[in-house]
Amino acid sequence: MTESEERAKDWLNRNFWMSFEIAAIKRRLERMESNIEKVCKPIRLKEVQEGHGDGNSQENLMAEYLDLAAEIERRELILEQRDKETAAVIDKVESPILRTILIERYINRLIWRDICEAIHLEKSRMLELHLQALSAVVPYIPERR
Repeated sequence: MTESEERAKDWLNRNFWMSFEIAAIKRRLERMESNIEKVCKPIRLKEVQEGHGDGNSQENLMAEYLDLAAEIERRELILEQRDKETAAVIDKVESPILRTILIERYINRLIWRDICEAIHLEKSRMLELHLQALSAVVPYIPERR
C-alpha cells in the first residue's frame, strides 16, 4: 500500500473509530441507567428534613448521566457530518464496484466478511479491489490542515 493510499485509508477510517467510541459511551450510559434507578429513588420529606438523604450522590449521578448523553449527541452530530463528507468523496469514484466497497466499509462500517457476502466476492479479490478503491479515492481526499 502506498503512502497516499494509507493516508486515504486513515481519513476514511476516522468515522470507524468514532463510531466505536460512541458505542462505548452508550454502553456506559446504559450501565448508569440501572444505577440511577437504584440510587435516585424519590427523596422523602423526612430524609431531607433529617439530612440523611443522598442528594449529592443523586445529583452527581444525574449530572454525569446528562453529561454523557450530551457527549453522545455531540459526537453523533460530528459522525453524521463526517459521514456526509466521506460519502461526497466516495461519490467521485467512477467505478460502481469500488464505490460500493468504500460505502460498505467506511459509511456502513461492515466487516470484510459481511462485505464479501453482500457483493459475492472472495476475500482475496475483495482486498485487491479495496486497494484499487483506495487508489481511486486518493485524489479526492481533502488535505489535512
